[in-house]
Amino acid sequence: MELRKSLWKENDKSFFLAYLKSFEQKDKESWARNILNTKLELLCLPTKTIYSIVDEIYKGNYQSFLDLEIFNNYESIAIYGKLVSKIDDFELLTLYLNRYTFVMENWAHCDLLSFNINKTNKEQFLALSDHYLQDEKIFTRRLGLMILFQMVKDESVLPIIFNKLKGLNQENEYYVIMMAGWLLSECIIKYKNQTLDFLSTTKDLNKKIVNKGIQKSRESRRLTQDEKDQLLPFKRK
Repeated sequence: MELRKSLWKENDKSFFLAYLKSFEQKDKESWARNILNTKLELLCLPTKTIYSIVDEIYKGNYQSFLDLEIFNNYESIAIYGKLVSKIDDFELLTLYLNRYTFVMENWAHCDLLSFNINKTNKEQFLALSDHYLQDEKIFTRRLGLMILFQMVKDESVLPIIFNKLKGLNQENEYYVIMMAGWLLSECIIKYKNQTLDFLSTTKDLNKKIVNKGIQKSRESRRLTQDEKDQLLPFKRK
């Protein structure tokens, strides 16, 4: 199928869905469904195939593709999201990303997103993260944390991350806690002294997030055994 189109039309929907169906791996469905915890139709396309499709659509009139809102199965939603994350214009990106938050159905729909965050849009992404963290939808809150995760290499964002983690002291949703734990773990690994000081001086943190962050840090190969053992006193009961 030609994916690099000058214009996607309504009647292209059925052809596109049939094209995706041609890659279906039915024998992998049970395994993949268990991992993704999805109730959507699942074709089990390889990630490489999904990304290749996204790259081809992006080279054409990708906006007209997005406007079709092909949300029929796990893969078509994933393609939409990955395509949105490639958009450089922040206002256009948020227009489509906000739509995407209503169809994200599992952790992978969130985690496959990868944004081009730089000096010119840093503050906008921080504001977007803050907005999403206040959302009632579980995977939108996870997305708010995932945006921060993609900014953790910028040390100036560290106090903001700490502040957002403090704000999650009443969070109970598993998929939000897991992402928060990953974020805390990354902070521990990259900025051990600052993060341990944060844990020492902040008593009302969500204990599930703290313990998950310590667990993930201790599972990492980027810390020595001595550094891992140093984390044990910071676990919360």
